[in-house]
Amino acid sequence: MLTLIRFEMKKMLGRRVALAVNLGVIVMLLGIMALNVLQTNANNAAGDLLSGTEAIASTRQRREAKAGVLTVEKITADIAAYQERVFSQIDRAQMAELTDGAAYDLVAATYGPKAPYELCDPYYTFLFRPWHLSGEAPYQTAARITAEDAAAYYDAVANLTQATMDQSLTWAYTPTERAFWTDLQGQVAEPLAYGYAGGWDNIVNCFAFLVFPLLAICVTLTPVFAGEYQDGTDAVLLSCRWGRGRLAAAKILAALAYATAYYVAGAAIICGFSLFFYGAGGADLPIQNYDLSSPYPLTCGLAALICLGLMYLATLGVAGLTLLMSARTRSTLTVLVADVAIVFITGLIPSGGNAVIAHILSLFPLGFPAFSTLFSSLTDYPLGPAVLDLITVVALVYALLAAVCTPLAARSFRRHQVA
Repeated sequence: MLTLIRFEMKKMLGRRVALAVNLGVIVMLLGIMALNVLQTNANNAAGDLLSGTEAIASTRQRREAKAGVLTVEKITADIAAYQERVFSQIDRAQMAELTDGAAYDLVAATYGPKAPYELCDPYYTFLFRPWHLSGEAPYQTAARITAEDAAAYYDAVANLTQATMDQSLTWAYTPTERAFWTDLQGQVAEPLAYGYAGGWDNIVNCFAFLVFPLLAICVTLTPVFAGEYQDGTDAVLLSCRWGRGRLAAAKILAALAYATAYYVAGAAIICGFSLFFYGAGGADLPIQNYDLSSPYPLTCGLAALICLGLMYLATLGVAGLTLLMSARTRSTLTVLVADVAIVFITGLIPSGGNAVIAHILSLFPLGFPAFSTLFSSLTDYPLGPAVLDLITVVALVYALLAAVCTPLAARSFRRHQVA
């Protein structure tokens, strides 16, 4: 059996197209992740625009300088100190009425050109998020916050979940759905911890690039069965002693082993670049460091693992579907076109503001790979009295696809009637 598996693996990877695509995607991933590091931009506290490793180091330094557990006492003290800093020479009521540009000019004119960058430290952006309005700088938000607001910080954080549901223009949440998200948000541990988790954040931001290895896997697996039909070797293979038994199993096992190994290689590139250049610290920080409105009680490291796991399940599911289509048709081109449509074209289809279409598109390989989609959008699928979130549904859909399509592919090949 092992000999058959090795033979099938060699045959899959021995095709020139498959070899070129597999090597090309690995090189492309290396280039993408290198550019991801080189093109990182950030302003330091002095307002200087940094790029590359300098920008990463500056961001880490600024976040680590404010790292710590955010107790209510610390929050109220930090907000009060910030307000005293901003409004010692600026009228608070005046700041609340200014436009974004006018507020920036006033701060720069009063405290110097570097002050707006100092006052827009990532920590303050995070701290004032429960009261932030679109387009506001932290010093504008601070003008509206009272001591009572600061003391009720975690109530304001919890209200972000309700606000997300209230502000939805396309999806009307039922009481059951609201209870689901409210209960989930209630599981977020308090007080939150603030810090730097850049490496894990970058993995979450970049795991969508794993669709390129997924496409390479589809190209490689397309001829597994259909190629035998096209070449006319199906008549010989299926008439052999093990043609309808071990050979079909060997093809499936070789395909899944290759898909797993190639996926791991792609994921290793993304994780390697992210953790090496951005750092591996902060894995135990809550994902609210990414987005305070997220209701999930997860750590940054666990969120990254969930993203990688979902894409792996998507890889197995699409691989199983590819094998099934390959076993059911002689045309490798037809299978490849179908794969491209599933992997890429579905990611280009606009939902047009239709919630049902948006929920369907979110299940495709280019529909769910984003932090905001998975962890902040509150996308759910009510099934009677039960409510399933997007993470659960994506996992179930692709696990089911792999579990159903893979054995059906072997069965179709065994029952193939030779012309």
